[in-house]
Amino acid sequence: MSGTANYTKRRIHPVQWLLLLLPAAVAVWFSQSLLIGVVGVGTLIGWAGCLVWALLILFVPGMIHKGGGKRVAGWILTGIFALLFLWCGYLTVLIFSAAANTPPESATVVVLGCKVEKSGNPSLSLRTRIEKAAEYLEEHPDAVCIVSGGQGSIEPLSEASVMARELEALGIEPERIFQEDQSTDTKENMEYSAKLIEDMNLSREVAVVTDDYHEFRAGELAKQAGLTPYAVPAESVKYLFPANYGRELISMTKFFIEKWI
Repeated sequence: MSGTANYTKRRIHPVQWLLLLLPAAVAVWFSQSLLIGVVGVGTLIGWAGCLVWALLILFVPGMIHKGGGKRVAGWILTGIFALLFLWCGYLTVLIFSAAANTPPESATVVVLGCKVEKSGNPSLSLRTRIEKAAEYLEEHPDAVCIVSGGQGSIEPLSEASVMARELEALGIEPERIFQEDQSTDTKENMEYSAKLIEDMNLSREVAVVTDDYHEFRAGELAKQAGLTPYAVPAESVKYLFPANYGRELISMTKFFIEKWI
């Protein structure tokens, strides 16, 4: 009977069930965009990461307990997940530190575009960027700005034209607003804005207006375009931040991979 325990199926420890509350809570956090019926890539990425985390909690201790090849596999899986967790932590530090990079008075404001609704009105995220840009321009009456964003396949107007229209409605003089309406992504935002800055002989120090989570990558792409970036972060819509954050982690990872290879 002494060997009976070796053949008894190992039960999940109560501590493991308690630990499952962690990925469950994070999964709920990533689900906030469901409040407005949005399930973005970032939400799915968050759910996938939480699922893997939960599976590791449930099965890795048992693999290590059994020893042999399963023990090795269990430690390898744990190590990979720990490295990914640390990588996400590193990217998170970059995200929040970049948003604190205050621009000088002489900087050219560059407002990055975002989705325009079928009605021709700015989306929630674009609205926050426009309002932040207007606030900054009011505080710096000598500053001029470039609104950067082309027209997507499902957008009735270019993002640049919508931003210019809304800034004027908020009291910003039209002569202070230059439109760049050809870009389709952040890289092109910066490249085309840099060309316009050169043509208009504007300051190459740029105050980038975009969502807080987006400032680091936008700044790095601005540097690649020959600009000196600073941040004017627009606070993300709170219940959209988790989905946007998850998507940005993937975009930043892709950015670094492309930079290194």
